Amino acid sequence: MHDQLQQTLQAIEKTRCALLDELATVDAETLVAKPIPGKWSILEIVEHLVLAEREVLQNLPDPSEMVELRRSLKHHFTYPMVMMVLRCRIPVKAPSAGMIPRGTTSLDALRSRWDESQQWLRCYVGGLDQAGIYRAVFQHPIAGPMDLTQAIRMGQVHVATHTRQIRRLLSLMN
Repeated sequence: MHDQLQQTLQAIEKTRCALLDELATVDAETLVAKPIPGKWSILEIVEHLVLAEREVLQNLPDPSEMVELRRSLKHHFTYPMVMMVLRCRIPVKAPSAGMIPRGTTSLDALRSRWDESQQWLRCYVGGLDQAGIYRAVFQHPIAGPMDLTQAIRMGQVHVATHTRQIRRLLSLMN
């Protein structure tokens, strides 16, 4: 299972780095432009990705501080529902105020924070035994408690969804 998780993390890393490298070549005005009134700019979408990941990962605590969370019957339904919303690209509001971008952070600063989150996640995965993978220690505001495999899968779909959104915005501005 560790190998499969590491492969998924590598796929996320490849997508994430490609997106950030592409955005590094975009001028600052385009990154903060809002071609669709009332919607986030490209930079705000990236900030949302960083904030959402950090919130679900419980703000990167020391792994020894991770506490298993109780899952109710409801959570066995809400996780698949959130995944369906992401996969089907159904527009929804950010599920938590902590995931809403402020729009004041530079791309370089966001990349640094995202790199830190991903490094923490890789170290966390590397330090787990088989049983630890399935402990529900991560918390999504709607999906509820999640284990590592669920958190990584959701992160992968979330990044892919917003990468498509960013590329669509870029095409509108060219």
